[in-house]
Amino acid sequence: MKKRDGLIPKLAYGCGDIYGGGSFLIVGLLILVFLTDVEGLSGTLAGLIVLIGKVWDAVTDPFMGILSDKTRSRFGRRRVYFLFGSILVLISWIMLWYSFGISGTIGKFVYYTFAYIFFSTSFTIVMVPYNAILAEMTTDYSKRSSFTGVRLGFSAAAAIICAVVPAMITGAFSDERIGYLAMATIFAIIFGTAWLLVYLGTWENTQSTNEEGFSWKDWLSVFKNKTFRNYIRIFVSSQMAIDIVMALAVYFLNVSIRKEHLYIPTMAAILGVQLAFIGVFSVLAQKTNKKIPAVIGAITWISASLILLLFSPQTPDIIIIIVCAFIGIGAAGCNFISWSILPDISDVDELMTGKRREGLYSGVSTFLRKMAGGLAVGGIGPLLDIFHYSDQSVKSGQIEPLTDIGIKLMFCIIPIVLLLYTFFSLRSYKLGKEEYGVLHKLLANYRSEDNVAQLEPEAIQVGELLTGAKSETFYGK
Repeated sequence: MKKRDGLIPKLAYGCGDIYGGGSFLIVGLLILVFLTDVEGLSGTLAGLIVLIGKVWDAVTDPFMGILSDKTRSRFGRRRVYFLFGSILVLISWIMLWYSFGISGTIGKFVYYTFAYIFFSTSFTIVMVPYNAILAEMTTDYSKRSSFTGVRLGFSAAAAIICAVVPAMITGAFSDERIGYLAMATIFAIIFGTAWLLVYLGTWENTQSTNEEGFSWKDWLSVFKNKTFRNYIRIFVSSQMAIDIVMALAVYFLNVSIRKEHLYIPTMAAILGVQLAFIGVFSVLAQKTNKKIPAVIGAITWISASLILLLFSPQTPDIIIIIVCAFIGIGAAGCNFISWSILPDISDVDELMTGKRREGLYSGVSTFLRKMAGGLAVGGIGPLLDIFHYSDQSVKSGQIEPLTDIGIKLMFCIIPIVLLLYTFFSLRSYKLGKEEYGVLHKLLANYRSEDNVAQLEPEAIQVGELLTGAKSETFYGK
């Protein structure tokens, strides 16, 4: 019997986002540079490799959610994927950064397309069950917030390390290919070991339900869930804001502020503050409501972005770093609500269907997260062309006013619009701490097959508010 209270199980659970947060950041920062500058592929081919991977995710993410819901093994229906997935994570990470002597443009394109698909599939195999398992580990509203806080703390810490260490490793070798292989090997061992710790430290309390398996059309059925539809609006808009700012930070500092040297201290400030406030928001959510951190984060980030619009090359370095650090508070709030409320939504689904489909919801959410990030970052390229951005003009110091204005608008205004949408979407999300308690009373009633008529009208009203369906259809009736 695993010890299920205290810090140890939370630390074991949190290890999953060493890979989830760390690998995502390394790929975002280095994959295009690696494919173009080290392997010699064109920007178009490098971008096409990533695009093919995103298309592949459209199939694998929902499918993995369905598969993990249907899996039955002595290792559990989620944990079994952490066990053998650790091996796939290790192998796929090394393959992503080393071509094993393959030469020629076509050969490299085919190889790295396969390697990226393999990496993306391995990511899906472990992350989709990981995003689903917390709903089965505990039904306590505050404990879920606490576990999520530790998880996001690991993610933020991994992001800080992965923003700095990989470049230090690759830069230590005269042969860039060997440098990337060394980096890949070190992080492959770290990532693979992390998943073994997750396997050893987690557990499953799966409810016994009358599941019959799911067909391909089932992944669309999640959108019948009103709470999930509200969640997706919050989730996608807030994560797009984070992706855009991270991708544009170097352009904002190089072009609009003309201070390239501030990139590392600014990113360190953003990620460091994010790490600190994950802990603050975890405690706050347990005492109040999971929406509160997101509201605070959105307001803080919007305020910081408005101030950043006024900055120029004459603005003191320390002021730039301090104001940018407030973005970390916003990112912490957005990340916290994105992952802390997902486990609760599968409980709403059980009220609607009588089934436990955490994996399906995790798969669809993971797919939408990847696609939103791909569209957000992918859309930056054409906008840079529209605003006449040129690396040569930056190096020569002859930057067009249109480029300067365009970078500022993308870095500040687009996130503000997305965060305002997040803020107003939060008003429609009704699954708070009190409603969650009512929801579990409803579930207990249906699981015990008591007469629904014995339920209080107020409880039925909460159920209908959360599901968007009539009480007569609850529990698949």
